[in-house]
Amino acid sequence: MGLSTFIPFADLRVAVVGAIVGLAAFSTAGCTTLCGMGSSPAGSSATAKAGKARPATHRPPSAFPNEAGEEAENTPAQTVNVFGEVNGASPRSAILNSELAFQQHSFADEGYDSDVSVDPSGKWLIFASTRNSEHPSIYLQRVDGTAVTQLTDGGSDDAYPVFSPDGKQIAFSSTRAGSWQIFMMDLDGRNVVQLTTGTMQSIHPSFSPDGNRLVYCSMGGRSGQWELWTVDLKTSEKRTIGYGVFPVWSPDRNVNRIAFQRARQRGSRWFSLWTLDLIDGEGRRPTEVAVSTNAAILSPAWSPDGKHLAFATVMQPAKDAERRQRAQTDIWTIDADGSNRQRLTDGRGNNLMPFWAADRRVYFISDRGGTESIWSVRAESNRNPTIEAQAPKKENTAVGATDTSDAAPR
Repeated sequence: MGLSTFIPFADLRVAVVGAIVGLAAFSTAGCTTLCGMGSSPAGSSATAKAGKARPATHRPPSAFPNEAGEEAENTPAQTVNVFGEVNGASPRSAILNSELAFQQHSFADEGYDSDVSVDPSGKWLIFASTRNSEHPSIYLQRVDGTAVTQLTDGGSDDAYPVFSPDGKQIAFSSTRAGSWQIFMMDLDGRNVVQLTTGTMQSIHPSFSPDGNRLVYCSMGGRSGQWELWTVDLKTSEKRTIGYGVFPVWSPDRNVNRIAFQRARQRGSRWFSLWTLDLIDGEGRRPTEVAVSTNAAILSPAWSPDGKHLAFATVMQPAKDAERRQRAQTDIWTIDADGSNRQRLTDGRGNNLMPFWAADRRVYFISDRGGTESIWSVRAESNRNPTIEAQAPKKENTAVGATDTSDAAPR
């Protein structure tokens, strides 16, 4: 399949790889549908809208980036893909593991799932999905369950959900205020608070280890580029710390570090993986950690101990249709210093938007089952030397345990 079906992300709707709504979404159609396995959390009601009738003209947005001027059917006016392009404009090989190594977690019949995040216990998933509407909503599901609870439901697009470090709140991006802005809500979808305002599109929030701040990216009005910002959740103070998209804050309290993707040349789709350190609230020591001569590196995600990173690669991320049809997308891990790369997926289907959870698995969005759904694979998968040549230039373990109780997160 081609990049045109790579990652759903409609109208700046943050979608799958890298910095998604605003920079990380590959296609102009969003990535936010969800399905699950298992029982719904206690006290919550399972979503029963899967059979909801849809307009005959509805078509779920594609996961792949469209060309400038290519508008998918019913695509909103503002879309952002995984390359950070708004409305398309710039700012199967060797098998690594058997199919038994992969686990599918969502199974929507319509639409697509995207932006998966796992709570600190490793027990709950949240994600965005268009299973019930052409506009993505946020859903909650047990990692080992199939029933889902819809947390947001409206005419707006909601995407990029992420749990707070204590697992008690969810930050996300939404267009409910008229443009993409950052919001926070309780685990039951109540007490929604808007954190950012203004004309800049803001997406992809990520919590600091102490839960007191968020990092996110905004499309700068003056710079015309994606900018990295932090916001203090107690004082509402905002600071710009550099340029990049799809930022993620390291969970390691000993290093005040943020990973993100950045184009090697302005307007290019050749992204590489970078980190910077926050010192006195300012971004310092920007470091290019992983780069490839034949692939774009997107959507970084920290391991629970902050010592490793997962990311997605898109081979030859050219804009022309011929190359796009040959593009291969996979999930990789790498040590924080850029060494010890390891490919986790097997070259089958399109694999994007990783999230490294406490259950020692990396969750990601893939269409290997036919539709964009949530899958996972063990981070310690064995490396296949026959595919090393396709790896990014620079090259794992995860930690944590899964809670086995049935109580809903509180």
